Amino acid sequence: NHLKILRDMEFSRIESSYSSKDACRLVWKGSDEDEEHVVFLNKNEIDRLYDILSKNTTGKVELEDEFSAILVNSDTTQFRLSENKSFEVKTQVLKKQLEEFRK
Repeated sequence: NHLKILRDMEFSRIESSYSSKDACRLVWKGSDEDEEHVVFLNKNEIDRLYDILSKNTTGKVELEDEFSAILVNSDTTQFRLSENKSFEVKTQVLKKQLEEFRK
């Protein structure tokens, strides 16, 4: 049961969710242009993540499925998903994108 960090995936953008105006989609692009991985966050998860990022602190956000989590460190933020996949993004990049998204 090892966590697979998908290093060939690069964080791309945050966009609105189609299903709910309060939710968002975080999109990672693969080396193959058609490859895309999406993590959905609801309003509570977005707010908790933003709270940690805005205070420039470290922390953990448990996601709704109760298996996945977001681990925020000073340099890298890791999205650990229930299917044993993990995506990384530079914390400052995530913070900037999230601030833009929340405007």
